[in-house]
Amino acid sequence: MFRNLRFRASRCATSHSRVSLRRSWRLACLATTAALFTTGIGSASSESSSSASQLSRHTGLAKVTAPSVVNLAFTADMGVPDPDIFYSVEGNVVMTSLYEGLVQYANNSSNIVPALATSWTISPNGLTYTFQLRRHVMFHDGNGPMTSADVEASFKRRAALGATSPPGYMVADIASYGTPSPLVFVVHLKTPLAPFMDELAAPYGPKIEDAAGLAAHAGKNLDQTYLSTHDLGTGPYTITQFVPGEHYTLTSFPKWWGGVPEVKEIHISIIPDIATQILELESGQLQMIMHGLSVQDEAIFENNSKFQIQRFPAQFELLMELNEHSGIFADKPLRLAVDEAINRQEIVSGIYGNDAIVGTQIFPNAEVAEDLGADNPTYDPKILAKLVNKLKDKNVNIEYTVDDARNERVADIIQTELEAAGLNATVHGIPLSVAYALSGEPSQRPDMLITATNPDDAAPDSWLHIYLHSVSPLYGSLNYLDCESPAADAAEVTGMVQTSTAKYDADDGQAGDAITAQGCYLNIADIRDVIVADAGYSNWYHQLPTLFTVKFGLLELSGGS
Repeated sequence: MFRNLRFRASRCATSHSRVSLRRSWRLACLATTAALFTTGIGSASSESSSSASQLSRHTGLAKVTAPSVVNLAFTADMGVPDPDIFYSVEGNVVMTSLYEGLVQYANNSSNIVPALATSWTISPNGLTYTFQLRRHVMFHDGNGPMTSADVEASFKRRAALGATSPPGYMVADIASYGTPSPLVFVVHLKTPLAPFMDELAAPYGPKIEDAAGLAAHAGKNLDQTYLSTHDLGTGPYTITQFVPGEHYTLTSFPKWWGGVPEVKEIHISIIPDIATQILELESGQLQMIMHGLSVQDEAIFENNSKFQIQRFPAQFELLMELNEHSGIFADKPLRLAVDEAINRQEIVSGIYGNDAIVGTQIFPNAEVAEDLGADNPTYDPKILAKLVNKLKDKNVNIEYTVDDARNERVADIIQTELEAAGLNATVHGIPLSVAYALSGEPSQRPDMLITATNPDDAAPDSWLHIYLHSVSPLYGSLNYLDCESPAADAAEVTGMVQTSTAKYDADDGQAGDAITAQGCYLNIADIRDVIVADAGYSNWYHQLPTLFTVKFGLLELSGGS
């Protein structure tokens, strides 16, 4: 399958890379940001609900009016705002405000709903997708309305960028396009691809750009120069200033098809220090902090009527991985006993509080039915203690990635639990760049790795293909400690080409069960996306795989939380 050859690197700060070229791109991203389906596949979909029907409304605070200019801070520069090159997490605020795809995820759900396409059908063989396009969609450069020619040009640009486009893998399985009318766009795939709709809905999925604008600004590098400081999108905001490493300003687009946003401008500065961000939020210089706060930081705002805290479900996972290839965890019964000896509830309660829940599946939140891919061992430290008594080598090397300060505290708790069972555990932190180099490097693997990460989209295949598949030049780019299960690999590859949702989920669930049985991978917690904001903003809309942002074009300025 051609999909296996994709450049499937992932975002700076939290996810995947692929072999040497892909890993080099990921490490380059780290230099700037380390500071930090479901429409039934095989069946027709004709969902046409409006954006308003997907909104999450919260009440409870006194009615206040929030500022129409939102000041935010990033902890690091986001890089270029090019929709076919951007592949970070810091910067989702910008990209999801400028650009839109054909479809999107519903509010706090893995369900796929309309965006620039109002409905779609999928052929029984899973090879042809036909999209009915939204009428009267205008582009920020004044051109429009959008037609199927714009959609085709956008998809083709991503493919033409090749390795320059990290999310280019999302169009790699497309054989051809059809534009039978201005408001009908057709995609023909080379082979059935079960997660295709999820890839279109992903924050890094293909975004629609103005074809005339692309032609006018193509230059010698397919618009890369122009799109490094400008945009050609359809979203609720457009770029009015973009100074890399300093600040960005987004201004509401009065001709947005979704209506005129109540938030008129978004000003973003670069403030690496969270303590400084807190002071500026308290003083009114910032209106929101999108991520990076500890439970202790949040307590400052928890009962203050001037602020609100929004905790959204997210596909952001705290993982423990064990090295099955060498050291004491080469013993499978010992690995399974370690999984049972980790008090996940203590970790969640003591470190995350309301910002996480205990993980019960090997998949991120809402990717598959709750009865699939179970990863929920019963807490029983006695089994590990009995096995440790028989060991000659009792040394364990625990490493954690330093991108999230909470990882160190998690590692410390696990160290204490292992030592209580009689093991000699040491703990030290490593940069993400080192963690990304672990896959396929036996001499560098620790006995245990603690990290937090997220997938590209809400399809279970996105998780399996990158994090859980056996490492090879084509798979498992972030299977850090090379956990291997041939049965899981086979089930995942079979699932990718299914045209039935039930069969796709069943295959991926089977793959998850096989990985769980290996005992080398434990999903400790599902971490929530937490935003602290001025009181008054309401109508929050959050998408599960899109971390550190909400849909600003739908925010309202007067109301409760």
